[in-house]
Amino acid sequence: MRFSNIPHMQRQKLAILERVRHDVGRFTNPVFNAFLIAATVYFPCFAKLMIFSTSGTLDPLNVLLALSAIAIVLMTPAFALAAAVEVYFARRIANASGALEKSEFA
Repeated sequence: MRFSNIPHMQRQKLAILERVRHDVGRFTNPVFNAFLIAATVYFPCFAKLMIFSTSGTLDPLNVLLALSAIAIVLMTPAFALAAAVEVYFARRIANASGALEKSEFA
């Protein structure tokens, strides 16, 4: 039996992973929120443009549509990185908690 396989050490690893995920979440959550706000602004403006648009008109919603589209395009790499980090930590925590359950019942 390895020293790192005892339940106490696995609980410590799980606690550390959860704390790191929480700390990283302080940086990823604003990215998710900003992306969600930009997408929430973009989709209704785009739907209004496609349904009620007439040629040659300059509507303030068209400006809002352009700004939100630029924000979405510029934030896509940060969103992808934040999502990848969250998935990574979710898998590591799931593996650590699964290993902890196996060692406690063994």
